[in-house]
Amino acid sequence: MSSNTEQQSSDYKRYGQVWLFFMYYWLIFGISVYFGQYLPAEWRQPMSMGLAVLVLITMVIQRARFSGPIISHVYTIVAGLLSYATFMYSFASLGAQTFLMIVLLAIIGFVVFGVVGFFVIRDASSMGKYLFVTLIALICMSIVGWFVHIPMLYTVISVVGLGLFLLYTLYDFNRLKRGAFSPREMGFNLFLNLFRIIRHALNLAQKVKR
Repeated sequence: MSSNTEQQSSDYKRYGQVWLFFMYYWLIFGISVYFGQYLPAEWRQPMSMGLAVLVLITMVIQRARFSGPIISHVYTIVAGLLSYATFMYSFASLGAQTFLMIVLLAIIGFVVFGVVGFFVIRDASSMGKYLFVTLIALICMSIVGWFVHIPMLYTVISVVGLGLFLLYTLYDFNRLKRGAFSPREMGFNLFLNLFRIIRHALNLAQKVKR
């Protein structure tokens, strides 16, 4: 009984650390979004391309998600700087009410898939390799999209990206249940999942509106 209590206490402590890191990355992201208003417009596309290429190279070489301490911070800061213009454009084109509704729906989707992954699915570890391959393909499609302007491609990227990161949320919450995580890495992964769900949901809403 004592060992079970100690194990539960240890698990709760690690869960708490995960959510502290989750909030930590959102704090860094929020600060970066604020400073993003001072980012020159001509820097945005080169920074976006550079970040995507860096992440792709890191993932291919390490065979892992880009959750290391350096890459995770670089990604969070650069993504925040770039997101200011994206969020402002989405806010203006969709309107305040629709913008907030999309963000709320994205958060609800994150929570629902997280609950399913933690409480319903017994072991989702087999999903990892398929999600990883899809993520690589999505990044490659995004890079192609910067050079080949095909409206349908952008819609496909948004749909695939939204579904992918909802499934990654399920997968990561399942890892959380099974104890297959480190707090900092999992906190970043959950931040990344929610951020990308929001981004792809906003992009998809804009495509539908057009």
